[in-house]
Amino acid sequence: MKTSQKILITGFPHCGTTILKSVIGHIDDVEEIYNETDFINIISKKKFILCKWPFIKEKFFDKIYEDYIKIFIIRNPLFVFSSLNKRFENTDYKIKGWINDYYIYIRTLKKFIKYKTNPVKNIYTIKYEDLFKDNFKELKKILDNIGFNYNETIFDNNKYNNISHEGVKLVDKKPNDTNHETFRTWQINQSFISKNDFSKIYLTNNQKEKLINNPYVLHLYLDEIKDYKSWNI
Repeated sequence: MKTSQKILITGFPHCGTTILKSVIGHIDDVEEIYNETDFINIISKKKFILCKWPFIKEKFFDKIYEDYIKIFIIRNPLFVFSSLNKRFENTDYKIKGWINDYYIYIRTLKKFIKYKTNPVKNIYTIKYEDLFKDNFKELKKILDNIGFNYNETIFDNNKYNNISHEGVKLVDKKPNDTNHETFRTWQINQSFISKNDFSKIYLTNNQKEKLINNPYVLHLYLDEIKDYKSWNI
């Protein structure tokens, strides 16, 4: 039996890794692994096996992962850290805990810029914001280059029951953000549209200052940061 092509979606938490995996998982010839993992050790009759790990690891770019196709996704940090703040509302994350994630995010962003600027075979970069533009044009380019056979139906979440974590049931009403697995399952079953909304920014002043003035953030998100500053006046 021919070996399935392994595909790993990665980037940074709350950047769209889960919803992107779910949408690609709609394709008939894709075996989707629901729970988070960074290593595929199953056999499938399908042409592709798909997994996701939300944090970039250096080993993903070494020989041990040379037989994987990597899809690398990043998102505007204003929305990433707003989402993280809400998810960890009952902790001191906004005051202290976020700073470690901030440095990890910036390190991830630098690597994203590297591969976006100097593309490497079997590493595909896409911004969360570009998933949805022009009828999913940029996402379709990646899907076509990988060799998926699909149709427009895969972008319609109403036709699927998406699973984030095995054993977690989809609820009818939006659950509390802090109920991670239930919320994530509910979230990836909503319409496949951008959830970036300036009215939902939820950051401390310190977080805002660090994010909107970081040179790597400005390199990739200058126009969006300008829009936010104008909107926030």
